Amino acid sequence: MRDADFSRKVGVKVQTLKMYGKGSSPSVEIAAKIAEACAVSLDWLAGLDAGQATSALTASSSVDIVQLPRFDAKASAGRGLVPVNEMPVGEVAFARDFLRNLGANPDYCYILEARGDSMWPTIPDGALLIADASKTEVDDGRIYHFNVMDRALVKRARWSLDGKLYLTSDNIAAGYPSEEITADRIDELRVGGRIMFTGHAPMPLR
Repeated sequence: MRDADFSRKVGVKVQTLKMYGKGSSPSVEIAAKIAEACAVSLDWLAGLDAGQATSALTASSSVDIVQLPRFDAKASAGRGLVPVNEMPVGEVAFARDFLRNLGANPDYCYILEARGDSMWPTIPDGALLIADASKTEVDDGRIYHFNVMDRALVKRARWSLDGKLYLTSDNIAAGYPSEEITADRIDELRVGGRIMFTGHAPMPLR
């Protein structure tokens, strides 16, 4: 969609849209119109910083849209919360090209929320996550949504030379221990999907 067409659809000048892309904040009314025009939720749009929002909106203005299921789940970036409920509570629209550009398979993506600070600063508390359920092969150094028994976790995977899998935290200063998954615990582990995108509001200084 051209800038002029998008401008008419939203009801603001092209120059004003460009100012939003540079970090200027629209009113709630205009933000709602932008979200509607791009087929995304206002909550999701508000969770992105200016650069992420500009990229997402550019992608979302295409006609090829996919509805991602959103689960009422708060996968812990800490010590573990309850696993994802099998039934989604809603859907959020994304452009397929936006997801493909992330390296994700749009037909297998879903949304959940991270809770806790163990993955800070990579993933702050309350961040909305896009996970790809088609990517269940655990690669060293990647971040995944894991279900371990009755806990849902968002952790970085690390393989040791002797073949053990460790679910690790990025917030080293907080002292979260790694969780070791040995061969005798493999039945306790299920990979929900690889985390492909993190959306969050600007973080305060720490």
